[in-house]
Amino acid sequence: MTEYERGDRVAVLYLSKRNGTCLAYNRTVVDVEPHEEHGQRVWVNMPDDAALGSPHDFFADDDEGIWPMEAEAIEDQLPVRLTANLTWYIEAAAPNSSRLTWPSGRGHLPVRVEFTEKARALHAHMAAHYLEQLHAVDPRGFEDWVASFQPTPAST
Repeated sequence: MTEYERGDRVAVLYLSKRNGTCLAYNRTVVDVEPHEEHGQRVWVNMPDDAALGSPHDFFADDDEGIWPMEAEAIEDQLPVRLTANLTWYIEAAAPNSSRLTWPSGRGHLPVRVEFTEKARALHAHMAAHYLEQLHAVDPRGFEDWVASFQPTPAST
């Protein structure tokens, strides 16, 4: 069973108000507390369209509802997970990048904290690693991903 900590990046299966059952990547663990039967109760910030609101709680042993973003080795990740991780690392490596934290727990407002330069350098290194892996396992998906970052001509 996975042990979660505040700030962990996770993927969650959730009920969307608009789209039914959905999978959301790169969500943040807001809070955790021990749970006798399930190991931990884990609260996660949810997408805006989550039917059950945010943060929502999961049990750590729920292998069909919550997963660490990097639970699998990079070589074993499917292209959709590689793309989600790659996008997160690129955004985290950018100048002035930051992350949301909940230093006072789930009942309080989040605080945005900038990444350190050392953390940004690590994120850039990981982004390069994910970029190489995505290109190797899904060349067409890689091309589509690159194209999604290209500016489109302004309409006149």
